[in-house]
Amino acid sequence: MGRKVVRTKTEYRSAIRSRKLIKQAYVDLTKEKDIDKITVIDIVTKADINRGTFYAHYKNVNAVSEQIGEEILTALFKYLDEFKNTRLIENPLPFLTNIARFLEKDMEFYRVLINSQLSVSFMNRLKTLFVRKILSDEKKMLAIKNKEQFMVCVNLYASGFAGLYQDWFNHKMKISLDDLTYNFSEIIKNGFKHFLPAKK
Repeated sequence: MGRKVVRTKTEYRSAIRSRKLIKQAYVDLTKEKDIDKITVIDIVTKADINRGTFYAHYKNVNAVSEQIGEEILTALFKYLDEFKNTRLIENPLPFLTNIARFLEKDMEFYRVLINSQLSVSFMNRLKTLFVRKILSDEKKMLAIKNKEQFMVCVNLYASGFAGLYQDWFNHKMKISLDDLTYNFSEIIKNGFKHFLPAKK
């Protein structure tokens, strides 16, 4: 029984190590070639593993990129969960600053990801989560005036949020990430202001 447990733990650690090698190889390759042209052979060569090991964990290259996308979103929204009890509509700066700090950890990879074919799916999910985060303050939502117009505004800012970062990563905006974050925060804050009850 003891040997079986040891073997199971060893196999588990080996599987974790293999997946880590595969994902790291994929990330490294995104900085060397077109993300849509990365092959299984490229990955196994870079990771120094055999094809059998790759297929034991992933069906194809897309499965690797999808898992990385999932992990990015999970990590990003762990950051965002810190703002459960803050007034996101009234002060979005801490929320957006955390996103900026997250992106700064590997700017080149996010630039490649945002410009790949995977970006449409990734950005759509990011926008959906952004909207959900704004609407998560149920108490605040009950006090919102003109809810239909408010929802149009929320979706507009969500799309703008994704588009702004995409343009920034493509060097279409000659502005620092911190300045982009601050200015977008002010636009959101001022845009939502008239939907909120007047402060007494």
